[in-house]
Amino acid sequence: MRDNAKKRIGLRMAESTRIIAENAEEYYKVIVESSFNGIVVTDEQGNFEYVNESFLKMIGWPKEELIGQNFIKIIPDDLHESANKICSEVQEEANNIQEIKIKTRNGELKYLKSLHKLAKINGKLKTVSITEDVTKKKSMEQKLKESEAKYRELFENAQDAMYVLDTRGNFLKLNEVGLRILACTKDEVIGTNISRWLTQESLKIVEERRKKWKSGQIVEIADTLELVGKNGEHRWVEIKTRHIKDGGRIIEFHGIARDVTENIMLKQKLNNSNKQRKLLCYLIKGTRGGKTRTQMLKYLTDRSYNAHQLSKVLNMDYKTIRHHLGVLVKNEIIAKDNNGGSAVYFISKNIQSDLNEFNSELPYNKG
Repeated sequence: MRDNAKKRIGLRMAESTRIIAENAEEYYKVIVESSFNGIVVTDEQGNFEYVNESFLKMIGWPKEELIGQNFIKIIPDDLHESANKICSEVQEEANNIQEIKIKTRNGELKYLKSLHKLAKINGKLKTVSITEDVTKKKSMEQKLKESEAKYRELFENAQDAMYVLDTRGNFLKLNEVGLRILACTKDEVIGTNISRWLTQESLKIVEERRKKWKSGQIVEIADTLELVGKNGEHRWVEIKTRHIKDGGRIIEFHGIARDVTENIMLKQKLNNSNKQRKLLCYLIKGTRGGKTRTQMLKYLTDRSYNAHQLSKVLNMDYKTIRHHLGVLVKNEIIAKDNNGGSAVYFISKNIQSDLNEFNSELPYNKG
């Protein structure tokens, strides 16, 4: 049974081979004409001898205007020299792949990519070319290059720091603004982990963001982080980060960091100033010795004094003056200098501006 089946299959294959051999020319013609790729045959001088329908559609020329014509006919004028060079290379090397710009009959420019093979047909050397229209692909590649160039320009010339991190938090890219914030060179930061440049408190914020990303939770759009540059300087940045996915998997983090150091420091100074004003108000108005301290500050605003001098000008007990001086020094309202032997007291620089604003409220300035 099996032998008979094998014989039948063998007979069918032999019959198919015979039919194809007897009708080879028709078979090849159907295959060539049905091909989505352009198929071209040129002679040794580069003249068209055969073109299929797909090639004609690509270039928009009618067959009767091509056959017998040199391939230069479809090449833009400014590319004739380079096209002739390509033709010479094709004739010297088999299986040569070339990409060339052509012009259609209506003047449109296209890009064709061709595989060229040398073959003898009827005893004469011919070039057989299988051609693909890569115009759209070329256009997309060009747009991609332009897009990447614009992105690089935006990245490098942005007024804010821009960065790219891998999923482990290592720097892949950092622009010039970011390098200035960290006070380092590109070689010193690329490949390092962001944890190297963060304070412990800010590192906790980053770790919390990373956990939320991994668990699919919503992450706050912006956070403020404290950085420590190579020079030891602390700076604060407000970051906005988005993740880049490939096939549903996060592969990179792209972010913008705005330097808000000046704002943070102004807020800190304002907070300190408010605390100092509240303290000053308490020490002068909210305690039993406020009146005495008010009189002492009145004199110390004009010049520095030691305890004996204040005791004399205020006509008060020396120990009382020393007590109030101690309270004011402890709370950094005044400072003292022991260089001259006897301690000299003066208004603290930290409180000077607040005291000037506060002067109008002091009892000794009221009618």
